[in-house]
Amino acid sequence: MVINKHVMIDYLNKYIIVALLFISSMLSAQNDTIQLKNNDVLVGKIKSLSNGVLTFEAAYSDSDFKIVFEEVKDFVVQRKCVIILTNGRRYFGNLRTIKNGPKNVSISLEDRRLLHFKQEEVIALQEIEDEFWKKFNGTIDLGYNFTKANSNSQVTIAGQLEFNSEKWLVEGDFSVLNSTQDDADKIRRTDAKLEVIRLFSKTWYVLSDLSFLKNTEQAIDSRLSPSIGVGKLLVSTDKLYLGITLGVAYNIENFVDASLDKTSSEAVFLANFKMFDFGNFDLKTGVKFYSGLSESGRFRTDYDLTCKYDLPLDLYIKTGFTLNYDNQPAVIGSDYDYVFTSGFGWEF
Repeated sequence: MVINKHVMIDYLNKYIIVALLFISSMLSAQNDTIQLKNNDVLVGKIKSLSNGVLTFEAAYSDSDFKIVFEEVKDFVVQRKCVIILTNGRRYFGNLRTIKNGPKNVSISLEDRRLLHFKQEEVIALQEIEDEFWKKFNGTIDLGYNFTKANSNSQVTIAGQLEFNSEKWLVEGDFSVLNSTQDDADKIRRTDAKLEVIRLFSKTWYVLSDLSFLKNTEQAIDSRLSPSIGVGKLLVSTDKLYLGITLGVAYNIENFVDASLDKTSSEAVFLANFKMFDFGNFDLKTGVKFYSGLSESGRFRTDYDLTCKYDLPLDLYIKTGFTLNYDNQPAVIGSDYDYVFTSGFGWEF
Protein backbone atom coordinates (compact mmCIF):
# COMPACT_ATOMS: atom_id res chain seq x y z
CA MET A 1 0.00 0.00 0.00
CA VAL A 2 1.43 3.35 -1.05
CA ILE A 3 0.66 6.41 1.06
CA ASN A 4 0.80 9.74 -0.72
CA LYS A 5 3.25 12.11 0.93
CA HIS A 6 0.99 15.13 0.49
CA VAL A 7 -1.98 13.26 1.98
CA MET A 8 0.10 12.44 5.08
CA ILE A 9 1.12 16.08 5.47
CA ASP A 10 -2.53 17.18 5.18
CA TYR A 11 -3.55 14.68 7.87
CA LEU A 12 -0.71 15.78 10.15
CA ASN A 13 -1.64 19.42 9.70
CA LYS A 14 -5.25 18.66 10.58
CA TYR A 15 -4.22 16.76 13.71
CA ILE A 16 -1.89 19.57 14.79
CA ILE A 17 -4.64 22.17 14.30
CA VAL A 18 -7.15 20.08 16.25
CA ALA A 19 -4.60 19.52 19.04
CA LEU A 20 -3.79 23.24 19.24
CA LEU A 21 -7.47 24.14 19.35
CA PHE A 22 -8.03 21.57 22.11
CA ILE A 23 -5.10 22.85 24.17
CA SER A 24 -6.21 26.43 23.62
CA SER A 25 -9.73 25.63 24.77
CA MET A 26 -8.39 23.85 27.86
CA LEU A 27 -6.25 26.83 28.77
CA SER A 28 -9.00 29.35 28.15
CA ALA A 29 -11.34 27.25 30.25
CA GLN A 30 -9.15 28.11 33.22
CA ASN A 31 -9.29 31.83 32.47
CA ASP A 32 -11.71 34.25 34.08
CA THR A 33 -13.61 36.69 31.86
CA ILE A 34 -14.72 40.26 32.53
CA GLN A 35 -16.90 42.49 30.37
CA LEU A 36 -16.97 46.17 31.32
CA LYS A 37 -19.88 48.54 30.86
CA ASN A 38 -18.09 50.04 27.82
CA ASN A 39 -18.13 46.47 26.35
CA ASP A 40 -14.37 45.94 26.65
CA VAL A 41 -13.60 42.27 27.39
CA LEU A 42 -10.65 41.08 29.51
CA VAL A 43 -9.47 37.48 29.76
CA GLY A 44 -7.12 36.37 32.52
CA LYS A 45 -7.39 35.79 36.26
CA ILE A 46 -9.47 37.56 38.90
CA LYS A 47 -7.19 37.58 41.94
CA SER A 48 -9.40 39.31 44.48
CA LEU A 49 -12.16 41.80 45.18
CA SER A 50 -11.65 44.17 48.08
CA ASN A 51 -12.90 47.62 49.00
CA GLY A 52 -14.90 47.85 45.76
CA VAL A 53 -11.83 47.25 43.58
CA LEU A 54 -11.29 44.13 41.46
CA THR A 55 -7.67 43.00 41.00
CA PHE A 56 -7.26 41.31 37.61
CA GLU A 57 -4.19 39.62 36.13
CA ALA A 58 -3.74 39.28 32.36
CA ALA A 59 -1.00 37.28 30.63
CA TYR A 60 -0.26 40.15 28.24
CA SER A 61 0.38 42.70 31.03
CA ASP A 62 3.36 43.03 33.39
CA SER A 63 1.18 44.47 36.17
CA ASP A 64 -2.29 43.74 37.52
CA PHE A 65 -5.33 45.77 36.50
CA LYS A 66 -7.32 47.59 39.19
CA ILE A 67 -10.97 47.80 38.11
CA VAL A 68 -13.81 49.51 39.96
CA PHE A 69 -16.33 46.71 40.51
CA GLU A 70 -19.28 48.97 39.66
CA GLU A 71 -17.88 49.28 36.11
CA VAL A 72 -18.10 45.50 35.56
CA LYS A 73 -21.15 44.39 33.58
CA ASP A 74 -20.55 40.65 33.23
CA PHE A 75 -17.97 38.24 34.61
CA VAL A 76 -17.21 34.53 34.91
CA VAL A 77 -14.90 33.22 37.66
CA GLN A 78 -13.57 29.78 36.67
CA ARG A 79 -11.60 28.98 39.82
CA LYS A 80 -13.31 28.31 43.12
CA CYS A 81 -13.22 31.22 45.52
CA VAL A 82 -14.28 32.34 48.97
CA ILE A 83 -17.12 34.83 48.42
CA ILE A 84 -18.16 37.30 51.12
CA LEU A 85 -21.56 38.96 50.86
CA THR A 86 -23.16 41.71 52.91
CA ASN A 87 -24.13 40.84 56.51
CA GLY A 88 -21.13 38.51 56.85
CA ARG A 89 -22.46 35.75 54.58
CA ARG A 90 -19.66 33.49 53.28
CA TYR A 91 -19.76 30.92 50.49
CA PHE A 92 -17.26 28.79 48.59
CA GLY A 93 -17.75 28.02 44.92
CA ASN A 94 -17.80 29.49 41.41
CA LEU A 95 -19.18 32.94 40.66
CA ARG A 96 -20.70 34.40 37.50
CA THR A 97 -23.28 36.89 36.29
CA ILE A 98 -26.58 35.84 34.73
CA LYS A 99 -28.71 37.71 32.22
CA ASN A 100 -32.27 37.50 33.47
CA GLY A 101 -33.96 38.41 36.71
CA PRO A 102 -33.37 41.03 39.43
CA LYS A 103 -30.68 38.84 41.05
CA ASN A 104 -27.95 38.93 38.43
CA VAL A 105 -25.15 36.94 40.15
CA SER A 106 -25.09 33.18 40.72
CA ILE A 107 -22.86 31.12 43.03
CA SER A 108 -22.40 27.45 42.19
CA LEU A 109 -21.61 25.50 45.37
CA GLU A 110 -19.71 22.22 45.60
CA ASP A 111 -22.93 20.32 46.38
CA ARG A 112 -24.28 21.60 43.01
CA ARG A 113 -26.72 24.04 44.58
CA LEU A 114 -27.13 27.33 42.72
CA LEU A 115 -27.69 30.52 44.71
CA HIS A 116 -28.68 33.89 43.26
CA PHE A 117 -27.87 37.37 44.56
CA LYS A 118 -27.57 40.95 43.41
CA GLN A 119 -24.11 42.03 42.27
CA GLU A 120 -24.01 44.83 44.85
CA GLU A 121 -24.30 42.19 47.61
CA VAL A 122 -20.84 40.83 46.70
CA ILE A 123 -18.29 42.79 48.73
CA ALA A 124 -15.20 40.54 48.60
CA LEU A 125 -13.80 37.42 47.01
CA GLN A 126 -10.53 35.57 47.07
CA GLU A 127 -9.73 32.84 44.58
CA ILE A 128 -8.46 29.61 46.12
CA GLU A 129 -5.77 27.92 44.07
CA ASP A 130 -6.19 24.22 43.35
CA GLU A 131 -2.46 23.62 43.82
CA PHE A 132 -1.61 23.06 47.49
CA TRP A 133 1.52 25.24 47.66
CA LYS A 134 -0.22 28.22 46.03
CA LYS A 135 -2.53 28.47 49.04
CA PHE A 136 0.37 29.80 51.13
CA ASN A 137 1.54 33.39 51.48
CA GLY A 138 3.95 34.96 53.91
CA THR A 139 6.27 37.78 54.94
CA ILE A 140 9.81 38.12 56.27
CA ASP A 141 11.37 41.30 57.70
CA LEU A 142 14.55 42.50 59.39
CA GLY A 143 15.37 45.41 61.68
CA TYR A 144 18.65 46.73 63.11
CA ASN A 145 19.45 49.55 65.55
CA PHE A 146 22.86 50.70 66.79
CA THR A 147 23.72 53.44 69.27
CA LYS A 148 27.30 54.56 69.88
CA ALA A 149 26.60 55.17 73.56
CA ASN A 150 27.34 51.92 75.42
CA SER A 151 27.71 50.22 72.00
CA ASN A 152 24.01 49.36 72.14
CA SER A 153 23.14 46.98 69.29
CA GLN A 154 19.72 45.45 68.58
CA VAL A 155 18.69 43.00 65.83
CA THR A 156 15.11 41.88 65.15
CA ILE A 157 13.90 39.21 62.72
CA ALA A 158 10.23 38.40 62.15
CA GLY A 159 8.15 36.38 59.73
CA GLN A 160 4.67 35.10 59.03
CA LEU A 161 3.19 32.28 56.97
CA GLU A 162 -0.52 31.76 56.16
CA PHE A 163 -2.55 28.98 54.59
CA ASN A 164 -6.11 29.62 53.36
CA SER A 165 -8.68 27.12 52.15
CA GLU A 166 -12.45 26.80 52.23
CA LYS A 167 -12.81 25.77 55.89
CA TRP A 168 -9.27 25.97 57.28
CA LEU A 169 -7.23 29.06 58.18
CA VAL A 170 -3.66 28.46 59.43
CA GLU A 171 -1.32 31.23 60.53
CA GLY A 172 2.15 30.96 61.98
CA ASP A 173 4.44 33.81 62.99
CA PHE A 174 7.65 34.39 64.91
CA SER A 175 9.81 37.26 66.11
CA VAL A 176 13.34 37.20 67.51
CA LEU A 177 15.10 40.08 69.34
CA ASN A 178 18.74 40.08 70.39
CA SER A 179 20.16 43.13 72.16
CA THR A 180 23.63 43.75 73.60
CA GLN A 181 25.36 46.71 75.21
CA ASP A 182 28.46 47.41 77.29
CA ASP A 183 28.26 46.68 81.02
CA ALA A 184 24.81 45.09 80.78
CA ASP A 185 23.34 41.63 80.46
CA LYS A 186 22.32 40.44 77.02
CA ILE A 187 18.62 40.63 76.21
CA ARG A 188 17.10 37.68 74.38
CA ARG A 189 13.47 37.39 73.40
CA THR A 190 11.75 34.87 71.09
CA ASP A 191 8.01 34.82 70.33
CA ALA A 192 6.38 32.17 68.15
CA LYS A 193 2.77 31.15 67.52
CA LEU A 194 0.85 28.66 65.41
CA GLU A 195 -2.90 29.21 65.08
CA VAL A 196 -5.36 26.87 63.36
CA ILE A 197 -9.00 27.84 62.73
CA ARG A 198 -11.69 25.47 61.50
CA LEU A 199 -14.82 27.27 60.26
CA PHE A 200 -18.14 25.55 60.93
CA SER A 201 -20.56 28.26 59.84
CA LYS A 202 -20.42 31.84 58.69
CA THR A 203 -19.79 33.06 62.26
CA TRP A 204 -18.62 30.12 64.44
CA TYR A 205 -15.25 28.35 64.49
CA VAL A 206 -12.91 26.23 66.60
CA LEU A 207 -9.45 27.67 67.28
CA SER A 208 -6.38 25.69 68.29
CA ASP A 209 -3.29 27.65 69.30
CA LEU A 210 0.30 26.82 70.23
CA SER A 211 2.47 29.66 71.52
CA PHE A 212 6.10 29.81 72.64
CA LEU A 213 7.94 32.51 74.61
CA LYS A 214 11.58 32.87 75.67
CA ASN A 215 12.24 36.09 77.59
CA THR A 216 15.33 36.98 79.65
CA GLU A 217 13.58 40.02 81.20
CA GLN A 218 11.05 37.74 82.94
CA ALA A 219 13.59 34.91 83.48
CA ILE A 220 11.58 32.63 81.20
CA ASP A 221 13.78 30.04 79.54
CA SER A 222 10.76 28.63 77.68
CA ARG A 223 6.99 28.75 78.01
CA LEU A 224 5.01 26.41 75.76
CA SER A 225 1.24 27.00 75.85
CA PRO A 226 -1.15 24.87 73.77
CA SER A 227 -4.79 26.00 73.90
CA ILE A 228 -8.15 25.24 72.31
CA GLY A 229 -11.41 27.17 72.26
CA VAL A 230 -14.63 28.09 70.50
CA GLY A 231 -14.83 31.43 68.68
CA LYS A 232 -17.33 33.70 67.00
CA LEU A 233 -16.88 36.20 64.17
CA LEU A 234 -18.43 39.51 65.21
CA VAL A 235 -17.31 41.39 62.08
CA SER A 236 -16.12 39.88 58.80
CA THR A 237 -16.00 42.12 55.72
CA ASP A 238 -13.56 42.92 52.95
CA LYS A 239 -11.93 45.55 55.22
CA LEU A 240 -12.49 44.54 58.85
CA TYR A 241 -12.24 41.38 60.96
CA LEU A 242 -13.15 40.97 64.63
CA GLY A 243 -13.31 37.61 66.35
CA ILE A 244 -13.47 36.50 69.99
CA THR A 245 -12.57 33.10 71.45
CA LEU A 246 -13.10 31.43 74.84
CA GLY A 247 -11.09 28.35 75.73
CA VAL A 248 -8.53 26.65 77.99
CA ALA A 249 -4.72 26.55 77.92
CA TYR A 250 -2.01 24.36 79.45
CA ASN A 251 1.37 25.87 80.33
CA ILE A 252 4.72 24.10 80.41
CA GLU A 253 7.11 26.66 81.93
CA ASN A 254 10.87 26.42 82.36
CA PHE A 255 12.73 29.25 84.05
CA VAL A 256 16.36 30.33 84.37
CA ASP A 257 16.14 28.95 87.92
CA ALA A 258 15.16 25.32 87.21
CA SER A 259 13.72 24.90 90.72
CA LEU A 260 10.82 27.16 89.64
CA ASP A 261 9.81 25.00 86.62
CA LYS A 262 6.11 24.12 86.66
CA THR A 263 2.98 23.26 84.67
CA SER A 264 -0.43 24.87 85.03
CA SER A 265 -3.85 25.25 83.41
CA GLU A 266 -5.71 28.47 82.62
CA ALA A 267 -8.94 29.79 81.17
CA VAL A 268 -8.32 31.96 78.08
CA PHE A 269 -10.20 34.83 76.47
CA LEU A 270 -8.87 36.02 73.11
CA ALA A 271 -9.89 38.93 70.87
CA ASN A 272 -8.41 39.55 67.39
CA PHE A 273 -8.97 42.63 65.24
CA LYS A 274 -7.65 43.23 61.70
CA MET A 275 -7.93 46.03 59.14
CA PHE A 276 -7.29 45.14 55.48
CA ASP A 277 -6.43 47.25 52.43
CA PHE A 278 -6.98 50.73 53.83
CA GLY A 279 -5.01 52.14 50.92
CA ASN A 280 -1.62 50.48 51.41
CA PHE A 281 -2.07 50.21 55.18
CA ASP A 282 -2.83 47.04 57.20
CA LEU A 283 -3.27 46.71 60.95
CA LYS A 284 -3.46 43.62 63.14
CA THR A 285 -3.90 43.53 66.91
CA GLY A 286 -4.83 40.90 69.47
CA VAL A 287 -5.12 40.49 73.22
CA LYS A 288 -5.20 37.35 75.37
CA PHE A 289 -6.37 37.26 78.98
CA TYR A 290 -5.38 34.21 81.05
CA SER A 291 -6.99 33.36 84.39
CA GLY A 292 -5.42 30.59 86.49
CA LEU A 293 -7.39 27.39 87.01
CA SER A 294 -4.76 25.29 88.79
CA GLU A 295 -3.04 28.37 90.32
CA SER A 296 -5.41 30.49 92.34
CA GLY A 297 -5.09 34.24 91.83
CA ARG A 298 -2.72 34.10 88.83
CA PHE A 299 -3.56 36.44 85.94
CA ARG A 300 -1.62 36.98 82.69
CA THR A 301 -2.04 39.17 79.60
CA ASP A 302 -0.40 39.03 76.17
CA TYR A 303 -0.96 41.91 73.76
CA ASP A 304 0.44 42.61 70.29
CA LEU A 305 -0.02 45.28 67.63
CA THR A 306 1.40 45.29 64.10
CA CYS A 307 1.11 48.07 61.49
CA LYS A 308 2.30 47.49 57.92
CA TYR A 309 2.57 49.87 54.99
CA ASP A 310 2.98 48.35 51.52
CA LEU A 311 5.67 49.56 49.12
CA PRO A 312 6.22 48.69 45.44
CA LEU A 313 7.73 45.30 44.44
CA ASP A 314 5.98 43.46 47.32
CA LEU A 315 8.13 45.28 49.88
CA TYR A 316 6.83 46.93 53.04
CA ILE A 317 7.78 48.74 56.23
CA LYS A 318 6.41 47.55 59.57
CA THR A 319 6.23 48.60 63.21
CA GLY A 320 5.11 46.47 66.11
CA PHE A 321 4.45 46.51 69.84
CA THR A 322 4.26 43.49 72.18
CA LEU A 323 3.42 43.38 75.89
CA ASN A 324 3.54 40.45 78.34
CA TYR A 325 2.19 40.76 81.89
CA ASP A 326 2.17 38.19 84.73
CA ASN A 327 1.03 39.08 88.25
CA GLN A 328 2.97 36.08 89.64
CA PRO A 329 6.35 36.26 87.84
CA ALA A 330 9.31 34.00 88.54
CA VAL A 331 11.47 37.00 89.47
CA ILE A 332 10.19 39.81 91.71
CA GLY A 333 10.01 43.11 89.83
CA SER A 334 9.73 41.47 86.38
CA ASP A 335 5.95 41.18 86.20
CA TYR A 336 5.82 42.76 82.73
CA ASP A 337 7.92 43.23 79.61
CA TYR A 338 7.28 45.15 76.40
CA VAL A 339 9.13 45.74 73.15
CA PHE A 340 8.80 48.11 70.18
CA THR A 341 10.13 46.93 66.82
CA SER A 342 10.43 48.35 63.32
CA GLY A 343 11.66 46.75 60.14
CA PHE A 344 11.76 46.47 56.38
CA GLY A 345 10.42 43.35 54.71
CA TRP A 346 9.23 41.41 51.69
CA GLU A 347 5.88 39.73 51.08
CA PHE A 348 5.65 36.54 49.04
